[in-house]
Amino acid sequence: MNRIYFEEKGEELLRRIGMTKSEFARRMGIHRQNVGTLFKTKNLETIYKAAHVLGVPLGLLVGYVEEQELSVIPSALCAEEDVWVITEDDIPRGDSVEDKRKRQGLIYEFYHEWKRRNPDQKKYNIALKEDINIRAVSLDETAAHASQSYLSTIAVLQLDAILTNARLVRTAPSKPHTKNQRLFESMLIMEYVCPAIGRVKMTVGVKRSDSSKVQYCITAIDTDKIKQEVN
Repeated sequence: MNRIYFEEKGEELLRRIGMTKSEFARRMGIHRQNVGTLFKTKNLETIYKAAHVLGVPLGLLVGYVEEQELSVIPSALCAEEDVWVITEDDIPRGDSVEDKRKRQGLIYEFYHEWKRRNPDQKKYNIALKEDINIRAVSLDETAAHASQSYLSTIAVLQLDAILTNARLVRTAPSKPHTKNQRLFESMLIMEYVCPAIGRVKMTVGVKRSDSSKVQYCITAIDTDKIKQEVN
């Protein structure tokens, strides 16, 4: 079974960039003796943090070993005025497990960069006349569902436009037996038409505690129909 670069060659990467295990452990907030165990993790949040500590693209660490060479690191993200930008060409178009995993990693990285540039972690929605917030559940649900297709992943890159301009289609009850929906009293099904993508569905949760709105999931939808279920 193929193993990802982080798992197979993480310690070799440390040596090649000249970072000691002690320094890596310090920056990751773990004990030195746990470095070997950390390199076996499949947790994207942990790998994302390691990518920043090591100064390499997340796409390198989550790729399969035989595909990755440090001399030809895939530049999934390009710097422009200190802002990391994911381009359409960086996103895998296939339906393999590997392609979906890479898209999932890119979505996580996109959201983390978006949060860095938007410390308030919210955008005002014109139709609702109130803010839609980004929370941890936004990353988890969107990465899980949008990564299933190339088009949905591309749609996520239009996050600002979707948060601002999506319109309410209907309100649905939350699913109390779904872990990530327990905090919500209802789910707002919203739509936005993205240029060159088509209809995009955004599900927004209404929190039980204070009725604030939280972006739950974003996916591109069939242009011939509106899905009636909540992801």
